[in-house]
Amino acid sequence: MNLKEKFDIKDLMYESNIAEKLCAEDLSTIGMWVVKDFDTDLNSRMTWEKRTETSLKLALQVAETKNFPWANASNVKFPLITIAALQYHARSYPVLIDSDLPVKCRVVGDDKDGLRALRATRVEQHMSYQLLEEDEDWESEMDKVLITQPIVGCAFKKTYYDPIKKHNISENVLAKDLVVNYWTKSLETASRVTHILQMNKNEIYERVARGLWIDVSEGQRQQEQVRCGRSEGEAGGVSSGA
Repeated sequence: MNLKEKFDIKDLMYESNIAEKLCAEDLSTIGMWVVKDFDTDLNSRMTWEKRTETSLKLALQVAETKNFPWANASNVKFPLITIAALQYHARSYPVLIDSDLPVKCRVVGDDKDGLRALRATRVEQHMSYQLLEEDEDWESEMDKVLITQPIVGCAFKKTYYDPIKKHNISENVLAKDLVVNYWTKSLETASRVTHILQMNKNEIYERVARGLWIDVSEGQRQQEQVRCGRSEGEAGGVSSGA
């Protein structure tokens, strides 16, 4: 992928929005590249999506018309998967969250004076406070993880600093909304990990107003095209006043 503008990675580490430094042509090139690779990953897991949809219908006991062996035949669904998922959830939650300190730290190496153990205790208390007190939705999101994991087969939690709420949050990410190539062995070695976000217009506008996202309106695109052309001209030795 060839871009018109080149940057040093060190200059971008502390940028809140790298897209503001790119011209319209580079943004378009990156966008098409991202969408193409995303579609490749999405197509690779089409069979898995169909199996998952069937599993969810069984767990949710969705009533459907059955036309075999005759029209409107009886279609009774026993809640076997639902009961199994509830049992898994009821047993796993108290094991994973067994106290008011969900975060546990352990000391690696020698600790003759006990300073490392004291530091580990402080980290446990602070991070547990972040989860249970600052992030009010942490327990409910963990609850969702443990009820969907036995049905779908996998579950994900995304933990990050939210610049809107001004604190760390940890949210449940459904497997259908986390797109990786079907043959990926682990997220650490995956070429791409895409999180599909569902947002309304107000949430999008809020992020644009805060400078986290860029405005992709028609007027903004024209300004970016002018800036990109100006940068290309200056690189070729042609000034804007020539």
